[in-house]
Amino acid sequence: MAASRLIRLVFLTVNVLMAVVLVISNSDFCASVFETKTDHVLVGHVMSTSTVADEFECHQKCLRNNSCKSFNVDPGADIAKRLCELNNKTRKMKPDDFIRKKGSSYYGQVKRRFTCCFLPTSAHQQEKKQTGHCHPDYKGKDVKFPRGWNSKLPAYSCKSIRDSGDSKGDGRYWIDPENSGNPLNVYCDMTTDGGGWLLVSNVVIGSTPPSQLPVKTSYRGITSDQMVLTKTAMNELRTNLSFTQLRFHCSKNNGRTFHVTTVANTTGEAVVRYFSGQTDVQPASCGSYVRMENDNSSLARVCQNWGSENGVYTVGKWGHGQNQDRLYIYSAFIVSEYHWYMNPPYFFFFLR
Repeated sequence: MAASRLIRLVFLTVNVLMAVVLVISNSDFCASVFETKTDHVLVGHVMSTSTVADEFECHQKCLRNNSCKSFNVDPGADIAKRLCELNNKTRKMKPDDFIRKKGSSYYGQVKRRFTCCFLPTSAHQQEKKQTGHCHPDYKGKDVKFPRGWNSKLPAYSCKSIRDSGDSKGDGRYWIDPENSGNPLNVYCDMTTDGGGWLLVSNVVIGSTPPSQLPVKTSYRGITSDQMVLTKTAMNELRTNLSFTQLRFHCSKNNGRTFHVTTVANTTGEAVVRYFSGQTDVQPASCGSYVRMENDNSSLARVCQNWGSENGVYTVGKWGHGQNQDRLYIYSAFIVSEYHWYMNPPYFFFFLR
C-alpha cells in the first residue's frame, strides 16, 4: 500500500479583458486593453524573450516596446519565474500560428484606448476607494486589473477571484487574506463544484514514501507544493479568511476515490469549526457532507459508523479527538475497516 501512488487533497472555500498601463507624463497616461487566452500561445512571431516574475512585468515590457502587439507567458520550473515572449503580431493577424499550449497564456492588444489622470502617491488610497478599478497611483473608470494574477495585485481569496470574474482556471494565484503586503502564491481550484477552492493540504506518495509528513504549523505554509496543516495553522487561517466549507479528496491508483464536501449549513459549519480548532467538540458525520460525483468509496456511504469518542468507536462523528493532527490522522474512519490516515513512516489510505 505504501508503494502505491496516492493523492490527498483538502480544499476550502469562503463559499477576459485586461487593461495595462504606460505612463506618458506626470499628468496622464494611456492604457491599452489586452485580451487573454489561457492555454494558448502565438508562435513564429517572437521578437524577444526574457525571464519575469509575473504576467504584470511582461505586460510592462510589451507596452514599452512600440513593435509589441502581443505576448506569451510560459510557466517555468521555478514558480517565482515566468518566460515572457514579446510578439510583433496578434492572433487575429496570424490565426494559423495561434496554437494550444497547456499552462501558457497569450495576451493580445485590442483597439481601445483610455486616458486617465496621474495621482500623487498620498492620494492613491482615497481615490482607489472611489473608483475600485485603478492601477496603483492612477485613476480611471475604464481601467481594471484582475486581482490575484501577480504579487503586486493580490486578491483576498480564491473565492473572491472567482466572484470578481478574474479566474483564469485552475492554477496558481496570489492572495493576501491579512492585507499585509506579504501575499501568498497558492493553488486555486476554479472548476470543481463551482470553483473558488483554496488548496490547504496536499500529499502525493510515490514508490518511495517520505520519512515524515510536510506538516505546517502556520497557514502560510499553503504556498508549498506538498503540505498538511495542523489545527493551529487552520485556526490561524480561519481568523484571517472566513471560509465556510471544506472538501476532502483522496485518490488511489487502483481507482478508489474518497471525495466529499461539507454542506453550507450549521451542520457543515460544525465540521469547519472542529477542523479549524475553534472547538474540540467532534461534529456529527451524517448530514454534514455531500458526496462528489467521482466518489466511489465505502467510507462515505456509512457515515453512521464513523469516528471514535472517549474510547468508544462507531459513534457517527468526524475525527478521533482534540489533537493537532485532526486534519490528517483519522479525520474520517471506521475502525478496522476504512481510514483517512497518514502517519510516517507508514502512509495508508483505506478506501474500498
